[in-house]
Amino acid sequence: MTGRPSDGRSVLRQVAVAVAVVALSGCGRHPGVADGAGPREPTAVVSAAPAIRRDEEPVRQRFPELGDVAGVEWTGEVLGGGRSSAPGPTDVRMSGVVRLTDADASRLSEEYVWQDGPGTPVVSSLLRPRVPESTRWQTSADFTADVTRGRYSATFHADFGRRVIVFDAVNPERRGD
Repeated sequence: MTGRPSDGRSVLRQVAVAVAVVALSGCGRHPGVADGAGPREPTAVVSAAPAIRRDEEPVRQRFPELGDVAGVEWTGEVLGGGRSSAPGPTDVRMSGVVRLTDADASRLSEEYVWQDGPGTPVVSSLLRPRVPESTRWQTSADFTADVTRGRYSATFHADFGRRVIVFDAVNPERRGD
């Protein structure tokens, strides 16, 4: 032990990142993997230095209401990594830009009541350049309630003319395998 006061915080920060990786990867049991048969699914790695990702499965697992997405760019990051308090639950932020299929854009625009939203959607700083400019953003309280089921906070901004939904969520839950 070096006696430096930062040693304990460094360990706590590493533990927080590891917990976040498990939270987003859904490292529980996977079909066909519990008995060692078959490969593991790719995990959704979250790091202190987030990067833009294009794998669709973590987004589909957390937001199945979006349907069969045509493409996605997203980031996942640990929130509050610099706090010096005792360890506790780690919050994870997931932001993304989703390109919808024609069918899902039509379905979502008709299934929910959408209203003009205020300004540009909030997303992680890495994704800001990926959010289309000069669009008519709309939000739906009913869509947000269906997705989150009141269990976590999230925002969804849609531009159905461009078939895009932008999301920003804290601690989104993985659903359905």
